[in-house]
Amino acid sequence: MTKRGLNVFFVVAFVVAAVLRLTWTEDMEYKGDERFMFGQSQVIGVTEPWPELGMPSGVGLRNPGMSIWIFAILAKVVGAKTPLALDQAIIFMNIGAFALLILFAYRIVPAKEREAWLWAGALAAVSPLAVLLQRKIWAQSVLPIFCVLFLIGWFRRDRYWGAILWGIIGAVLGQIHMSGFFFAAGFVLFAAVLGQGRPVRARWLGWLAGSALGAITLLPWIRYVLTNQEHGPPFSWSTVLTFRFFRYWLSDALGLGLDYSLGGRYLDFLRYPLLFTSKDFYPALYLHGVAMAVGALILIATLIHGLRFASSLRSAWRSFRACSETTFTLFAAFFGYGLLLTFAGVLVWRHYMLVTFPLEWLSFSFLALAYVRRPRRALFVLWVTQLALSITFLGYIHDNHGAPDGDYGPTYKSQGGL
Repeated sequence: MTKRGLNVFFVVAFVVAAVLRLTWTEDMEYKGDERFMFGQSQVIGVTEPWPELGMPSGVGLRNPGMSIWIFAILAKVVGAKTPLALDQAIIFMNIGAFALLILFAYRIVPAKEREAWLWAGALAAVSPLAVLLQRKIWAQSVLPIFCVLFLIGWFRRDRYWGAILWGIIGAVLGQIHMSGFFFAAGFVLFAAVLGQGRPVRARWLGWLAGSALGAITLLPWIRYVLTNQEHGPPFSWSTVLTFRFFRYWLSDALGLGLDYSLGGRYLDFLRYPLLFTSKDFYPALYLHGVAMAVGALILIATLIHGLRFASSLRSAWRSFRACSETTFTLFAAFFGYGLLLTFAGVLVWRHYMLVTFPLEWLSFSFLALAYVRRPRRALFVLWVTQLALSITFLGYIHDNHGAPDGDYGPTYKSQGGL
């Protein structure tokens, strides 16, 4: 594929990202959390004051207030008066995240690393997990655009404006969803402990100023944590030893986690798409099953080829000055965030991975381009399989009005929406 053809492909991939997210938006999830967030977006600043705290989190503590404020602000900015309008605003935010990622790749990422980032965006564009989670009225679903802003600041942390941006957005990520605190902390630890002597050296005064500025809105939550008896579940080694974070990292980018949403409908989904829809004749194509198998084979091949990375890992651990900024970023996310979250002893859910956007996909594109024999062919095949999975998933949800016995539940439209 020529350079021009590759650029055309990336443009097409990002257009496809928009199409997938805007297709059948009335089929969105609409359950307890989504109802609550939409309801709050309509009354905050109108009949109710701005709340200091958000909903209870999965670890028992209540989330910071920004996890709710973001929806109230968004609803006011776009004039959203219905759940569908608010959800569409979130979708456009996520489409904006892809546009910002392209700008970041072309303007900030070094030229020799740029293609890996563009492939990461292309894979995220068609990933069924990304499509699923970026179409929800959910705090985690608004994270991608802030994640890209965080990476912009991180890559420019040797300049005061970049360090300030890195600090501000790091504080904001955690206030939208608490996984962001672990994510930001992982990067801080890597920069402080292992970033000495690297070409990009952090301006710590800028980061401290940005963090302090971003944490102003966090003060009510800090007071709550210090004075409240709700300290979350106890530490559990059994939770740590599941290593869910690392399993999710390997599977999410390949679309292997839709059982998370479909529940008992997952085995039925494996049969799709159906060739005909006559009353008594439903020959199944098992497209999802085939695509899942192809994705798994590409994963295995990439990891086998990526074993060559072990020798460079050893030298990188001895001296991080030797590795590229992209490698350092992936280490900070995979080891920094991953180990902090794992050893916190909390139950890790798939949606905790949203804060890594687009680094899950970057890890595969980066390894493939560096170590796979025909990387573009392998990545394109993976892209096609992920696109097939996303189309099949959207079609399945549309045809079955959701997944009533799974986490997805009945669609907004089937509940009388619109």
